[in-house]
Amino acid sequence: MQGEQGFTFLELLRVLSIIVILTAVILPFSERRLLQVTEEDALKSFMVAVHETQLYAITHQEATRVEFRDEGNGYRAYRSDRTILLEGKFPEGMMKIPNDGLRDLSFSPSGNMSPTGKIKIRTKKSGQKTISFQFERGRMMISG
Repeated sequence: MQGEQGFTFLELLRVLSIIVILTAVILPFSERRLLQVTEEDALKSFMVAVHETQLYAITHQEATRVEFRDEGNGYRAYRSDRTILLEGKFPEGMMKIPNDGLRDLSFSPSGNMSPTGKIKIRTKKSGQKTISFQFERGRMMISG
């Protein structure tokens, strides 16, 4: 009929195939980026947990400690009486490497850390990250 407008089946099929190809190309990149962002967020959350544990020790004049658990897949902060202050878990594929230096992080009531040192964390996307714990002018510095 004259005057009818629309798309043919072949035209629709071409458009759909282009969309499928673009999706197949873009999806792996977005998954890798999401994994990288997730690992970065988990590392930042761990660093914040360490700072909060140290701050608790200073403000309450009480010894605190951060211990790794579940074979390095998670961590937990305790007061001196073993009351849990906070806990966290790394995403799948991310963990503290066993026997790499510091086994846990201990803070005295003044907030000083003993001993200082390094821990290594294995990530799925970024490989191995090293976090150094040291003091400069009485403050803890974390570098990764």
